[in-house]
Amino acid sequence: MAEIYVNTISKVGMKTFYAGNIIDALIPITASIYDITEDQTISPAISPTTPLYAGIIAEKTETDPGSYEIIIPYAITNRPRKLKVTWQYLYGSQAITQYTFVDVVVPYASIEEAITDLGISTDPSDPNYKSYHELSMAEKYARKVVEDYTGQDFYTYFDVDVVYGSGSDILPTSTRIEKIYKLYADDILLLDTLATPPVNNWGYTPIISETGFGIRLDRTTLLDNTVYVANGMVPPSISDEYAGQAFRKGVRYKIVGEFGWSGVPDEVEQATIQLMGHYFAKDRAWADRYLKNVSTFDWDFEYSDEVYKGTGCAYADKLLSEYVITSIILV
Repeated sequence: MAEIYVNTISKVGMKTFYAGNIIDALIPITASIYDITEDQTISPAISPTTPLYAGIIAEKTETDPGSYEIIIPYAITNRPRKLKVTWQYLYGSQAITQYTFVDVVVPYASIEEAITDLGISTDPSDPNYKSYHELSMAEKYARKVVEDYTGQDFYTYFDVDVVYGSGSDILPTSTRIEKIYKLYADDILLLDTLATPPVNNWGYTPIISETGFGIRLDRTTLLDNTVYVANGMVPPSISDEYAGQAFRKGVRYKIVGEFGWSGVPDEVEQATIQLMGHYFAKDRAWADRYLKNVSTFDWDFEYSDEVYKGTGCAYADKLLSEYVITSIILV
């Protein structure tokens, strides 16, 4: 899948093939852009069948036969999203439609900072020169390594998490959560903050835990049974049912919300830059094959003990250590 960065003006291209051969299509080639992101929080609601832009005329690249491209407008790249570009053209008398799927992604390190930190040149005549494409591919490589090692995505995204209660006022989540939109207990709606007016069929207000890996009750405005009795009032039945165990054991809770991170942590950014440097290293071809040492006499290969551990960069591993998700999550 093609990638472009958030808040950029970027090109997306395609190649025209016919019967296994690259061909030049009859012009014009038109393109339409659709948003196919699954996100219930966007207003107005996303319509994957209604184009954001339609009838864009694609331009033919000067050097590559059968290659065409369009510019994705800046207004579309204002947030992470998934796009579908539909290309339509003629070859002879045949009408052909092709599709390109595009991810608008958050880079874990800015290209500008990577250039500075790694001593990369922007002068094509310099031996240390790297093109924008090479740099973006290095960032993508580093980003995927970071995500695989940590088990996290360091941007915000709409998602649904299903977890089971353990009989307490705390409900751990499998991923970090930024905002709570809806909460269900065994498919029964408890809370909906997106509704107008907001719906609360629960009587409690959940808040995000201090670590971000769970939700808990906000008890600052709640009264326990003792306070009710002392004031001559009958405690509500919900206090008996949920006291100290709002998230009941064995009950399946579905959390609809915004997950991930609102900003890339500095350690993650620095680790990404280090891994970009690893991407450009001359020995990467060997390192990616888990080789620790290669002797030039008799070709004596030695495999590292860290073959299935870490990112391949000790410094990056150290920077990312506190962001690695383990099987035990502390809330």
